[in-house]
Amino acid sequence: MDWKTSLDWYCSGNTLDNKDIELLENEYQQVLKANNNEVKLEVAPKHICTQTGIPYNSLWIKAVAVVLDRLCPVKAGQPRTLIIDKLRK
Repeated sequence: MDWKTSLDWYCSGNTLDNKDIELLENEYQQVLKANNNEVKLEVAPKHICTQTGIPYNSLWIKAVAVVLDRLCPVKAGQPRTLIIDKLRK
C-alpha cells in the first residue's frame, strides 16, 4: 500500500501495521523536508477529514500527522499536528 491507501484504510476502521505506520511517518518527514509547497497544499477528501476529526479542506499531511500522533505520539517535543500547523503560517 502507499501512504494514502494506508491512511484511508485506517480511516475505514482498520488497524495499521508497523509497515503502514512507517509509510505515514516517511511521508510526514518528506513533507517537512520538501521545498515544493505544492506537496503541502493537497487537500484531503471529506471522509478523511471527518474520520481524523479535522476541518474539511484540511491537508492530507494534517490527517497524516493526526493519525501518527494518535498511534505513536512524540515522546519529546511538539506533536506533529502542531508542527504542521506552524508550517501553514
